Amino acid sequence: MTLRLYWEDPYLWRFTARVVEETTYQGQPAVILDRTAFYPAGGGQPSDRGTLNGIPVREVMEREEDGVILHLLERPLGMQEVEGIVDGERRFDHMQQHTGQHILSQAFLRVAGAQTVSFHIGHEVVTIDLETTDLPEAVAEAAEELANRVVLENREVRTWWVNGGEVEALGLRRSPSVEGPIRIVEVADFDRSPCGGTHVRRTGEVGPIKILKWERRGGGVRVSFLCGWRALRDYQGKYRRLLQVARLLSAGEADLMEAVQALQRELKEARRSLSLLQELYIEEVLPTLERKACPVPFGELVIHVWAQLPPGLLPRLARRLSASGPRLVILAAGGSAGLLAVACGPGIPVSAQQILERIRSRLGFSGGGGRSDYAQAPLPPTISMADLRKILEEASGELTRSAG
Repeated sequence: MTLRLYWEDPYLWRFTARVVEETTYQGQPAVILDRTAFYPAGGGQPSDRGTLNGIPVREVMEREEDGVILHLLERPLGMQEVEGIVDGERRFDHMQQHTGQHILSQAFLRVAGAQTVSFHIGHEVVTIDLETTDLPEAVAEAAEELANRVVLENREVRTWWVNGGEVEALGLRRSPSVEGPIRIVEVADFDRSPCGGTHVRRTGEVGPIKILKWERRGGGVRVSFLCGWRALRDYQGKYRRLLQVARLLSAGEADLMEAVQALQRELKEARRSLSLLQELYIEEVLPTLERKACPVPFGELVIHVWAQLPPGLLPRLARRLSASGPRLVILAAGGSAGLLAVACGPGIPVSAQQILERIRSRLGFSGGGGRSDYAQAPLPPTISMADLRKILEEASGELTRSAG
């Protein structure tokens, strides 16, 4: 049985050990040591990383059938004495997040009576799933404030072992999930929980605890949060972006909300004006386009290509032109937001989707779609307007002849 040094000293990041067995796991070389400071993945906490005699340790895990700790390696190590070096930055990050989770879970239990049913340290964020159907913002803020008060009080965090019969008298936040000797992690005068993870010595080492968001998940509520260095870096990034936005809006931090609201009002008015101008343009250009309509066996055909046109204008034009009878309308506009629009009026025996597919195959691009009466697709900016006009006329001619 491997001696678990991380339980004795979670700050031990360099150790010596002896390889007692070489093996493989799912094709990867692995070793079993007589003692290890590497924490194996479990209980929501990822495994440690590091090296054994300079060979990278990819993963550390407990073998399901016997609980033996496997160190999965980048290459074989051999039977020998080894020096292990744990990635201390990664380990301490996990210690901050895990102890922070204990504090926040107890805070939610005290503030909202919400029990934590699962926990996970992810690469970017940490999550807990709460046994509650709702989490008002005021409750989340109260739990966050209580958790950070416990951090600032720099309370002692200690661990010890008990037998199963002693558990009931301890007032644990949750029942243990294993039998036999049980490891207890206590945040002084605040939280006691069964846990096999690595933790800091005092709550001050956890650093700030910041809730990012919460959402309903599977009948409960999932809370995403960060602790310590993760929380600080998140704040730094968000504050940096806040300053960038403030500079863009020529506003102070305190005036940002008002500046954004003013910008929203201006944008709404600009959109209203743009819509009005587009409608005026449509009324101006419609007669010209209608005069370009060519007779075909089933009605009329309108084809027109613009070098550039504002987004949103082409679909409105196509639908307006096709609404007045059996008319097939094919419009296109180039530029960075190029678009191809096909509209079929009442009585047209082919679908807009069919015509779009034929044109796309001729032009050699994909994307877009629609229904029988209207379809559209974005145009690649590399297509020349002359080639586009020629292909539109050829493709529409083929379809109208086959439809007629």
